[in-house]
Amino acid sequence: MRKRISKLKGFPEALLLTIAVAATLLFVVWQLAANRMTPEAEELQRNLDLAAVEINAMKGRLERLQARQAVVEKEADVLRRANRILQEDESARQAKLGRLQAELEFYRRLAGSGSAQGGLDVYRAELIPTESSQVFRFMLTLIQNIQRASIVTGKVRIDIEGTLDNRPVTLHWAQISDGETPEPGFRFKYFQQLQGYVTLPDRFHPTRLLLTLESKNQRKPVIRSFDWASLLGD
Repeated sequence: MRKRISKLKGFPEALLLTIAVAATLLFVVWQLAANRMTPEAEELQRNLDLAAVEINAMKGRLERLQARQAVVEKEADVLRRANRILQEDESARQAKLGRLQAELEFYRRLAGSGSAQGGLDVYRAELIPTESSQVFRFMLTLIQNIQRASIVTGKVRIDIEGTLDNRPVTLHWAQISDGETPEPGFRFKYFQQLQGYVTLPDRFHPTRLLLTLESKNQRKPVIRSFDWASLLGD
């Protein structure tokens, strides 16, 4: 009984000692946490705050750049449209100028002004492709000096130079027409336009169009030659 009582007497002392040790350990842990963990947490929070500020600033710069890019793209689109309109206007102006110059040259030739003195002549020759690669429509504009003031009559002999099976040949009207249509004839005082069709044989590659104007009003026939490719490019 005494031993048991003596053991009970020692239990509060042991409990107090345990509590004291635990309290000491808790104090030490608290000190360690207060001295080592808190500054790191505060530093981390400050870094997070700075990062958030920087991110917000970057977002603002990105939004401004995106807005600026949208403005630049709109400006570029306006410039492209304006440039396209200017190019179209310039092309139209050049085409109109070309037509006016051609008309001016035509009337100069017709009136025989300046250096454009002459009689019967070929003012213009054109070739127009058709659905068939072997058939072409021709358009010839004949002109005469207006100062002559007389009707001129005659015919146009049409020949085509080229190669057939790599050999140079010259095709005459009977070989390039339907065999029934006569050579184009003309009768005019100032100018006249003639048109018709020519058909090329297979394996024939044309290089030049030869036109010979024969008229009783002319001492000599008028001979003109035109590059085939250039006539197609007009």
